[in-house]
Amino acid sequence: MNIFEKLKEILSNKEEKKLINNLMIIVLICTIGLITWDTFSSQKKISNVGTSDKAQEDSNEYNNGYQSQTEAQLKKILSQIKGVGEVDVMITYETSAEVVPAINVTKSSQLTEEKDAQGGVRTTTQEDSSQNIVTTNQKNDLIVIKEIKPDIKGVVIVAKGASDIGVKNELIEAVRTIFQIPSFKVMVYEKDETN
Repeated sequence: MNIFEKLKEILSNKEEKKLINNLMIIVLICTIGLITWDTFSSQKKISNVGTSDKAQEDSNEYNNGYQSQTEAQLKKILSQIKGVGEVDVMITYETSAEVVPAINVTKSSQLTEEKDAQGGVRTTTQEDSSQNIVTTNQKNDLIVIKEIKPDIKGVVIVAKGASDIGVKNELIEAVRTIFQIPSFKVMVYEKDETN
């Protein structure tokens, strides 16, 4: 009961009431501030997710284009080797091509120093940063800083002239040289004449 009596005594004192009211107002303001800050930071996260989806979509388009372009170039060069004839090529990849887009990074920092009546100093640092993927104005295409080519898992070649062991070896050596891969990752087969 001693605690309740002390609490009644504190609440009956006008100075103490004023202090408690001020503390309640400070707590209320801090709560509103935290809720507001959380709302704005969650909206920023949602907008960043949208830009990463665009980057993923552009990356998938790039991978498909890269793979078909590489296969077409390889088919063209291999068909020019003497004795090869008609060629079909398939390349498999361990990883996909990676595109590193240009990113606009904005950082800001605010330093606040507060001095109290007893001579103490409180320093508060607030840092904010945002990232936006840079696109061209015309088609919203990404501006690419760097392209990382995918690792090749294997190459399959089907050629009319592959029945000749010399032609087969030339095909393997050509692919090995172009992609800098070991010969066991290159398979060459003779094309079926009936198809």
